[in-house]
Amino acid sequence: MKRLLLVILLSTLLISSSVEFGMAQTPSNKGVGWKFANGKLYLDLGLQFGYLHGDSTYHINFPGGASELKFPLMTYLLGPQIVWGYKNAWNLDKLRVQLKWITNVGRGSGKMKDSDWIDDDSAFFGFPVPNNPGLDIYSESTIKLRANIFDANLIYNFWPIKFFSIGPMLGYRYQHFKYDVSDLNQIGFGAYAPFFTSSVPGKVLKYKVAYSFPYFGLNSDILFGKKFQINMNAGYTPWAFAKDEDNHLLRYKLSKGDTDGFAFLANLKGSWNFLPHWFLIIGGEYLKIRTTGSQHQFFYDGSGVSFDVNDRISSKQWLASFMITYRF
Repeated sequence: MKRLLLVILLSTLLISSSVEFGMAQTPSNKGVGWKFANGKLYLDLGLQFGYLHGDSTYHINFPGGASELKFPLMTYLLGPQIVWGYKNAWNLDKLRVQLKWITNVGRGSGKMKDSDWIDDDSAFFGFPVPNNPGLDIYSESTIKLRANIFDANLIYNFWPIKFFSIGPMLGYRYQHFKYDVSDLNQIGFGAYAPFFTSSVPGKVLKYKVAYSFPYFGLNSDILFGKKFQINMNAGYTPWAFAKDEDNHLLRYKLSKGDTDGFAFLANLKGSWNFLPHWFLIIGGEYLKIRTTGSQHQFFYDGSGVSFDVNDRISSKQWLASFMITYRF
């Protein structure tokens, strides 16, 4: 598969270079920007507004059972974007460098969901109890979210035909989500219903997670006349990293996870140049992150008890957005 992608990429480079060399006899330098070589440099300043939907989840396994905490990513986002680009002699994007930072507006919505499973009750507790394999405890709590997302990427386009481009993309993504979790509502199942069904008001948990990864992929632009453009790209990385910290305030337990794995993202955007310097961009993005590693748990109640468990940190995210951009 990697060899096939390499062959396709090299073939595209060769074909595109030949086409552009042949087209270079009839340049045209219309458009906004500053003249440079046979083309133009330009700078875009934009403001993006969007809605993020998804979750950030960690799942741990321990002798006799498992636990999963799913934190919602349901929030409005706002932030600036800067694009520096170079257009060739036909006013077609040849090179683009994009920097974006978005943060959430409000406190976010949705419920944090905590599920615990036990495979063998007697083995877990160390003394005979009624056997109740499966889901033993489930709870939901309200959240307050602080989200920050930073993305930088570089795109280099080749134009096999004048209205269609394709080329490599390199980028880096960093995400940080911080939660304050309050007002626990918990249900126990089976033999545990009388003991674990309860509600606890106030703050019960503090959680934060950071995802970071470089990525590489392909970018494509399709032109529809002089005013409209479709942009598509997809990226992948086998070097995705996640670090999180979960402070269970009620149990005096601090858990820290350190994992690595893969990430995949895909974007689709439409751009309308409705005034000479102004652009409206509407788009959507899908991101999947899956990492595995270990979690270290430490009880800070004076007992000094600590141990490690297997950990999986993952996230699925959908982002719908629109942006207004001014071009210099």
